[in-house]
Amino acid sequence: MKIEIKGWSKFGYLGDVLLQVENHRFNNEWGYITSNSRIATSLGFKEDEYYGYFLPIKDIAHTRGFYSTVFCVYKGYKCQFMSSTFNEENHTFCMRLSPDLALAKGYNWNQIGHEIQTMDVPLSDLDEIFRSRKKIGDFIFDVDPIKPIYKDGKWLIEPDENGVYVI
Repeated sequence: MKIEIKGWSKFGYLGDVLLQVENHRFNNEWGYITSNSRIATSLGFKEDEYYGYFLPIKDIAHTRGFYSTVFCVYKGYKCQFMSSTFNEENHTFCMRLSPDLALAKGYNWNQIGHEIQTMDVPLSDLDEIFRSRKKIGDFIFDVDPIKPIYKDGKWLIEPDENGVYVI
């Protein structure tokens, strides 16, 4: 099984195409970004030394966009996935422990405040995987705030054309 985790990111729609969006670090302008040259060429992106390809967003107030993070539920605790952390060999994910799970695992308050506690968990130990989505600034937010991905041992999404589950 192959799984790709998009992780924490900001997304926006250009027509019906879902792309990453960023506030450009040099000119403070929101735009779509991609590393895919085929998509960039077909949609009029310009090469950008920092992002690969960048296309400025002309009208934020009429653009659909959201901030997105992947979470899981492990033994009743809501934890955040670390980016791109699926190990295909042993089917494990690396997740960031919630403060209450960290305490249950024996970490003390000082460690929780100053260190990131993580642990690897097999897919079979997860009760649920979901994407939490929130509004970004003046973008239109018209998607469900929670997108279920995996629950009770079943995938709620279909793999892509290459058989990869994209979370």
